[in-house]
Amino acid sequence: MANAKTAKSKKPAKTPAKKAAKPKTLKASPAIKAAAAKSAKRAAKGAPIRKAKPGKTPAASAPRLPGRPVLWAMAASIPSGKVGLALTMMGVPFDYRHVDLRAGAQRSAAFLAKNRFGQVPVLEHDGHFFAQSNVILQYLADTYGKYAGGSAAEEIRIAEWLQWDQDKMSALGSVRFFRRFPDMAPAAAVVDFLRGRATQALDFLDRHLGSSKFIAGPNPTIADIAVFPWIATADEGGFDIARWPNLRAWAERFARLPAVTHPYKLMPTQDRIGG
Repeated sequence: MANAKTAKSKKPAKTPAKKAAKPKTLKASPAIKAAAAKSAKRAAKGAPIRKAKPGKTPAASAPRLPGRPVLWAMAASIPSGKVGLALTMMGVPFDYRHVDLRAGAQRSAAFLAKNRFGQVPVLEHDGHFFAQSNVILQYLADTYGKYAGGSAAEEIRIAEWLQWDQDKMSALGSVRFFRRFPDMAPAAAVVDFLRGRATQALDFLDRHLGSSKFIAGPNPTIADIAVFPWIATADEGGFDIARWPNLRAWAERFARLPAVTHPYKLMPTQDRIGG
């Protein structure tokens, strides 16, 4: 019979320990050795260590400076004056192209290729054309980093005021236009409606400026630039700004800022290239 004793299990054989691999050392080439020896001799003599010349930055990574803008506009156009004022306050030299609205230049094929709406102003910049004055103001603020607001919250406030300006202050511009050109005015009831709408806008703005130094906050922004030309020419629509003391104080405060001037003094009346 087989032995009843349990056979002892055999212990696994020990695996020979592998020798740790020596780290490979990169051997210097004869040229590198010679250069190192030369540098050591120079250092021993007290010669300064020569620094490698920095490589040229690829053109793609270098900051791109925007080219000279061209403003297609008309001096008497208040929306055009907004853009001219913004460029001037931002210290951006620009070329000016006069668009004769009375002669219908805005309806020409050449102009419509720049602005499908057939309106002024148009900003030509780096091969692109931008329309609608407050959109152009936002583009300029973003491009040049001026009068754009100091925080994300302020940027939203500015955008709100730009929309409000387009919606409400345009009535002030319409009344001004029909008073200057009565032959183009609609029925008296329509003009009265627009005058009432403009008055409500001025009332609202006056209340707001009773508690705010500038329109969107404590500092001037493109919101102020958008509104100021309307106020500077309000008398042409029969609006006496003295009736709104807070609004008048704001206009005087804004007018004292560097480079701010009346739209009629600011805007050229003919082409100006390179001036």
